[in-house]
Amino acid sequence: MSETLLEVTNLRTRYKTDDGNIFPVDDISFRVKKGQTLGIVGESGCGKSQTALSIMRLIQKPGEIVSGDVQFKGESLLKKTEDEMRDILGNQMAMIFQEPMTSLNPVYTIGDQIEESIRLHQKGLTNLQIKNKAIDMLKLVGIPAADKRYHEYPHQLSGGMRQRVMIAMAMSCTPQLLIADEPTTALDVTIQAQILDLMRKVQKEFQAGMILITHDLGVVAEMCQDVIVMYAGKIVEYGTVEDIFYRPKHPYTKGLLDSIPHFETGSRMKQLNTIPGLVPSLYNLPVGCRFQERCKFAQEDCRRAEPNLENLRGIHKVACYHPVQSEGGN
Repeated sequence: MSETLLEVTNLRTRYKTDDGNIFPVDDISFRVKKGQTLGIVGESGCGKSQTALSIMRLIQKPGEIVSGDVQFKGESLLKKTEDEMRDILGNQMAMIFQEPMTSLNPVYTIGDQIEESIRLHQKGLTNLQIKNKAIDMLKLVGIPAADKRYHEYPHQLSGGMRQRVMIAMAMSCTPQLLIADEPTTALDVTIQAQILDLMRKVQKEFQAGMILITHDLGVVAEMCQDVIVMYAGKIVEYGTVEDIFYRPKHPYTKGLLDSIPHFETGSRMKQLNTIPGLVPSLYNLPVGCRFQERCKFAQEDCRRAEPNLENLRGIHKVACYHPVQSEGGN
């Protein structure tokens, strides 16, 4: 059995605003094992990125973590001082952010930005050793003419190249946990495939655990072993990739899967299914199940109380009073 690298327990993050309190991360629990990838999926506004930021304690005011725990290698990150967290972030834990053009500093060269993390976390290296390591990281992520790119600025690189630079920065200190927030957003399909192959290669080389946040269920099927489905700040389903794709139980999970276009050989594509409505505002959540207004299976009990996340089989859990009866069900 793989070693547990990260364990999140009942994590809750609150934002205090003039319009009231909201909880974009509401009682979240999961594990990430060494060398494995956990996928977090759901529509925009479901709390995926806020979960990642909460884990790394990058939530800014008026946000705050109000309860729960985040255990990394058996130690609580919530009990660490800011100095201790600075030693961990970028060194033992790293994040690939969603948009490389806004995450990279436009006034510093690529080399300077990769070197910053190495210089901060790997003491005792000479300037030449730091430069050589930065260039080696650019080569590792498949950037051609790495010696030249080292001196260039972000605007001189394509979107795919900038994303490779982000991966090089994240992996420069060999982190044990990598969090990738929509790493292939806005990239064409050819570059997406290259970036995913690169992430697999880097993860295998360093035996890192990974959290992959994405809207793309095809990416999840290809990259992940375990999957969390989030809706309006809550986990509504949690299981292995086989559970989620072949035995989905929550109507929201089933709706996401049915929204994937399927092309049948020798015939035209059937009409694309959609989930009606929108994710509810966190300021005005319905009483009971948060998905009830968009769910065709909703009944009176769904409107009385919020369902708990109940265990089905193995790690497979679902928060639903009327789970979908799928083939090969639990």
